[in-house]
Amino acid sequence: MIGFYELVHKMEELQAGCVAATLIKVEGSSYLKEGAMMLFWEEKQAGMISAGCAEADLMERARRVAEDSIPQYVTYNLKEEDDLSWGQGAGCNGVLHVWLEVVDDKLRRQLLYTKSMLEKGKSILHRKEISLMPYPTTVNEFIKVEDTDHASLFSSGVQFMDHEGMVYTHLYEPKPRLIVFGAGFDGRTVAELAYKTGWMVMVCDWRPALLSKEDYSFPVETFCCESGGLSKVCMVNERDFIVVMSHNFQKDKEFLSCLPEDQLRYVGVLGPRERTERLLETKELPDFIHSPVGLSIGSRGPQEIAISILAEMINVFRTRNQAADISKR
Repeated sequence: MIGFYELVHKMEELQAGCVAATLIKVEGSSYLKEGAMMLFWEEKQAGMISAGCAEADLMERARRVAEDSIPQYVTYNLKEEDDLSWGQGAGCNGVLHVWLEVVDDKLRRQLLYTKSMLEKGKSILHRKEISLMPYPTTVNEFIKVEDTDHASLFSSGVQFMDHEGMVYTHLYEPKPRLIVFGAGFDGRTVAELAYKTGWMVMVCDWRPALLSKEDYSFPVETFCCESGGLSKVCMVNERDFIVVMSHNFQKDKEFLSCLPEDQLRYVGVLGPRERTERLLETKELPDFIHSPVGLSIGSRGPQEIAISILAEMINVFRTRNQAADISKR
């Protein structure tokens, strides 16, 4: 699935203007949540709003928006499952509220600014004021959230609505970062799957031969820690995900000793729990230590193990975010 970074990159490549469709409100369940975006240009499109139920209609509407430069507000009721409805048995079972607008020079600059801030680890709050009367208009505002710890206080979706218009907000947060210690085949497999799932990825190892960029078909930061551990790699924060899988007991021990003692978000250690207890010299493992790493799905081989690890990481990531959303209601 194409994410925000890829959409903005595509928008930057386009010579002509394009139309952006944003999912601003969801009633019930849906394939995607508020903040999902699509781009339309010429006869092409990128991104997703639904599981394919609304995209063809959005393409037609985007053509009209591009022609007359007038935004459109449209809802799709995917709850019904008869042949005459939008749902057509797709299983979304929700109502989608979508806003379409031309990506003019100002909005283009704002989106590029958002992407650059996210790449620097900063969160951006998007506030969209939508007027429906007397005719559709949009005012977009993108605000840098200086205190990252308070970013979770903001929620996504329509915060106010009446017959004249609405106010929509969405918090763009930096991609979660995964640090993999161990550049063997299984470590590279986890790193690649994590990148495709939306993580920024760093791979660390003490063996330079395993860190050649030629061995990676995706963007990744590599670091050789021959004479030191994580403290010489980067500043680790509480949002990072870390997977230790070098298959070398002493190197794993050295690496783990470099981790901050404060609460971390996720540290997965390959191997049985007893090995991890010996690595950390304690039987009382912190809650953020996941050992053995990955969900117990009977996985075999590097690919299946990587899937189990990513599934566990996604569970940790989404559960925390959903808890934050509930606390804001």
